[in-house]
Amino acid sequence: MRLAPLALLLPLVACATPREACLRAAGSELATLDRLIVETQATLERGYALRRAPYSATVLDFCVGGGRSAWGGGLGLRYCPDIETGFREVPVAIDPAAERRKLAELQTRRAAEARRAAAAAQACPA
Repeated sequence: MRLAPLALLLPLVACATPREACLRAAGSELATLDRLIVETQATLERGYALRRAPYSATVLDFCVGGGRSAWGGGLGLRYCPDIETGFREVPVAIDPAAERRKLAELQTRRAAEARRAAAAAQACPA
């Protein structure tokens, strides 16, 4: 189900020029590091991390068929249980000192990656 929107974007990606594809490839690691830095900063500001944890719950829904209807047929409505599954964010304790070290390391890696990405972008075709 999540792949359907991506399939719709596929023709647009195919239309990218070689320069655009090269620039996107050159900056992809930088974008990942930026996302991780923002996430680590938010964790430090909150004082706890958020982790995705799976859950399942039983819900009641209406089902058609297999029952007696008010008008005498073999078709009717009844309740039937269904299992709903998904993910929720759960707070997790952190070590602030370790998170600060992680943030410093990410920022150092980002600086090095920014230099590498700039050089790679310069090498992209015009």
